[in-house]
Amino acid sequence: LDARRRTGAKGDRMHNAPDASSLIPSNAPEAIALIISSPVAVKVLSGLTLLLYVLGQVVPGTESVLAMKATNTYGSHSYVWNVFTASFFNTSLIMAILVVFTFIVMGRFLIPPWTSTEMVRYVSFSSFTTGLGLFVAQIIWYMSTFSWKQLEQPISGGAGLIAALAVTVKQRLPNEQIQVFGQPSGLTAKDVPACIVAIGGVCSLLDIGPLFLQTLLGTYFGWLYLRFLQRGADGMRGDLNDQMAFITFFPPALQPLMQVVSSFAYKAVCGNTMQTMLDDLPAAQHAATAALPSGVLRGVFTGDAAVPAPPLPGSNAADAERRRIRALKTLEERLRSITQESNDGGKGEAGGGAGDSPSWPGSPTPAERRQDGEEATLGDQQV
Repeated sequence: LDARRRTGAKGDRMHNAPDASSLIPSNAPEAIALIISSPVAVKVLSGLTLLLYVLGQVVPGTESVLAMKATNTYGSHSYVWNVFTASFFNTSLIMAILVVFTFIVMGRFLIPPWTSTEMVRYVSFSSFTTGLGLFVAQIIWYMSTFSWKQLEQPISGGAGLIAALAVTVKQRLPNEQIQVFGQPSGLTAKDVPACIVAIGGVCSLLDIGPLFLQTLLGTYFGWLYLRFLQRGADGMRGDLNDQMAFITFFPPALQPLMQVVSSFAYKAVCGNTMQTMLDDLPAAQHAATAALPSGVLRGVFTGDAAVPAPPLPGSNAADAERRRIRALKTLEERLRSITQESNDGGKGEAGGGAGDSPSWPGSPTPAERRQDGEEATLGDQQV
């Protein structure tokens, strides 16, 4: 990452972030110093990864217990812990070293603004949800093909954790320029998750390993935690900044299509409460509510939210109350503005109609003039 970032860029969450140029060691002494100075949480995560790798090499049959294997997760074995351990268990030394390196570098990047507890919580959530997603994928694949070997295929590796941690770079340094061998690559930090998923897809096509599904799940669930579940310094859950919108993970050509898909998904899952409130308004105000921008209901995915989205199930009462008050306040202001414009237009029309009224006593009214004209026309036709 290029260290020459614009710290005043609007919408970038760069507060308390260390210098990007100091994250990756350039020589062996710096690497050793970085490992020694790593927080305890990073050492625990790295030690767990290395321990499980060594255990898998020394003890036969460890892979069946720690890797994701659907037939062992349920049934007679019930090794339910492999949903969590699959992301930490690596059969490849290269992948194990890469995961440890990622923990050390990202720990130095995330722990100052997050604290060690939050980083462990994020890694644990990503590991569990990625393992659960792999389990469901194996079941669905078996139900589609009726191939029993799909349930017997062990899947493990930390590719999902690497992808999840890459999403945090997109969150905190979205506009950071990426350099390759000292030259600008044309990519920014917000493109890192998509690049990792693409690399995973290439590895899957080359039959190097089932990395595509792991990176895809790690990226999605990492984004889900940061977007909706993580509690910020202001006490609110989630990150509603534009750079964390779901459609920003896709190329610009696909973003309009993904905006429609994501808006529908959000409305179906999270927007029922607000939609019910709008549907219950009187019919006379239907036109006013229709004039509200789409961001009121589904801006969380599109990045142009006018008000915070309704809280997810599981949010505490205080958080939900704050979101409800802010949403109602914005809605009332917009309705008041639209109603005032409608009243001003009605007064103008009423003033125009008053000009047609008689200006002196005894003058014929508009109805009498129309009747006289109709009688005159009838007389001409008779003649």
